[in-house]
Amino acid sequence: MEQQTQQVTDDGQLFDKWLGGDPKGFSELYGRYSGRVFGFLLRMTGDREVAEDMLQETFLAAIRNVGQFDRSRSFLSWLFGIAHKRTIDYYRHAKVEADHVDDTDGSVGSKLETPEDSLSNKRLRKLVGEAVQRLEPSQREVFMLRELGGVPFKEIAEMMGCPINTALGRMRLALINMRKELKKRGIDNVQQI
Repeated sequence: MEQQTQQVTDDGQLFDKWLGGDPKGFSELYGRYSGRVFGFLLRMTGDREVAEDMLQETFLAAIRNVGQFDRSRSFLSWLFGIAHKRTIDYYRHAKVEADHVDDTDGSVGSKLETPEDSLSNKRLRKLVGEAVQRLEPSQREVFMLRELGGVPFKEIAEMMGCPINTALGRMRLALINMRKELKKRGIDNVQQI
């Protein structure tokens, strides 16, 4: 908890540097969070190039809208909110869903990894990634915000413009649907997802 509080304090200091015209503030925030936001965007779109473009758009939107940052929220949650809007725009305009995810590294499936069987776990991460892609977009979004970003459900609900119980319900359905999909592929007893 203390480390999380320290992180928020550090983010606030970096944000103040950025507002004060010191580019190091922004570059340090970018370095700290771009990987996590990129991972979210990649899992949402399934396309590395699109995710890279959307990552840049997310940070450009943050620069343009710096005055709208609410200091009562974490900087990362604010970025995820912007990234969430980019994914909505992407699906609204492109109307495309990717068939699979190329990047199997990241937090999805990492809870299942054991050092004894890395080849089997590589296959499992791939299957989990495919199961995530088969989720309905709103379920996938809640799952990814929570799993990759660690965003609290209250903030997820705000980002998605729905009641917190709806966000919780979407997460529950995402987990149920992922378990069903994995079971179809011969992966049983996956309780950690």
